[in-house]
Amino acid sequence: MVRLNATINDPNTKPITLMASAGVKRTDTSSKFGGYQNFDTDNRFKYYQQLSTCTPHVSTSLNKLALSLVKGMQFDGTGSKIIKDFERWSSKVNFLEQVQTLARLLCRDGTYVALPIGSAENFSLIPLLMQNTTILPEDFTVGEMNPKEILTPPTGSVVINESDKAKRKIMKISDVVCGSYNAWDTVQKDPLKRDTYGIYGASMMVPIELSIRNLLNINHGYVSFVKKYGNGRYLIDFKLLEKLVEQEIVSIEDAQKVIDAWLDEHKYLSENEDIAAVGLDVIPVDAKGSLDVMSFKKSLETDIQIGLLQSPLSMGDTKGSTYAAGYVSEEDRMVVLEGLQHIVWNIANSAINMRLRLMNKTEDSVWIEFEELSRPQLESRDVIEWYNSGVLTKEQLLKWGGFPVEGE
Repeated sequence: MVRLNATINDPNTKPITLMASAGVKRTDTSSKFGGYQNFDTDNRFKYYQQLSTCTPHVSTSLNKLALSLVKGMQFDGTGSKIIKDFERWSSKVNFLEQVQTLARLLCRDGTYVALPIGSAENFSLIPLLMQNTTILPEDFTVGEMNPKEILTPPTGSVVINESDKAKRKIMKISDVVCGSYNAWDTVQKDPLKRDTYGIYGASMMVPIELSIRNLLNINHGYVSFVKKYGNGRYLIDFKLLEKLVEQEIVSIEDAQKVIDAWLDEHKYLSENEDIAAVGLDVIPVDAKGSLDVMSFKKSLETDIQIGLLQSPLSMGDTKGSTYAAGYVSEEDRMVVLEGLQHIVWNIANSAINMRLRLMNKTEDSVWIEFEELSRPQLESRDVIEWYNSGVLTKEQLLKWGGFPVEGE
């Protein structure tokens, strides 16, 4: 087993102590915010799952990201017969949806682990719940809670419910499909609070967590404000009574009794009912003069979208954007996404190789291909010109033009 040692000893130098960075910490660890409660801030994977579903700015961005990463998924290989078999199998078990789930969970959790089940005919991937799943180095004692060093690769096993001996299930790392995103960025804790490095990937939820919390609080606070001040609430200034008090005709105590009696009589004033009285100044209470909540809310939404590799244009906000500027922005974003797409490609193709082994076929004889996200948008006349000059075949012309190709 390989672990990260805490000290380095060299005969010619003094011992050097390495300190693992603990990283930044939340000052607010409450489990209730923004109108929601029971957030599990102790188990980070469960926390990511909860954060991803509490606002559409996160859930929609994650879905768009996953769908774009696996766009145009198709099979390629060394023979047409086996490719046809994989296409039939994929349609039967809905493998496209499984790969979409792979992409979404990888981005949300930073780590994807799935258990392959079934025979070659109904082979499928069942994602493991990361909040109950631990990935352990080779030769590591399952159940050891206080290792002296940081756990590092190579990994040897995956354990479900490690802390519960009665429900514990141990699997070899070679028996599951797994992958990670930016695993070497920081020291990370596993579900049992052990420090790891290079085993678990970096979740995209971490940089935007505070923005999500603030957005939920802003939304909840604004709704509470409207409920309190926007639905038939008034500032009632008793002008005439004020003058009587100033002239000492009425005492402050007696004036307060008059105000209390008036409010008690009118406390059930319904909507669309008017206040008619002498010496009263009635002013509806609204948000005028308060902070600009909407601009701050917009900035938080933008932070979340950027953190999940989306742009305002991809989220439907085209205000103030020209077509040219939007196209350049999207093209640059797609180039970034292709790096992440390649990680998904590697994980998905490891599953394809598992099915090939079940079929007693050669590994890498079939593989998955995704659409090139940054491929330039060509006009029809450009494609036709390439066909006329012999650059493209008739089949390629039809395929690039979006027409069905015979035999496909």
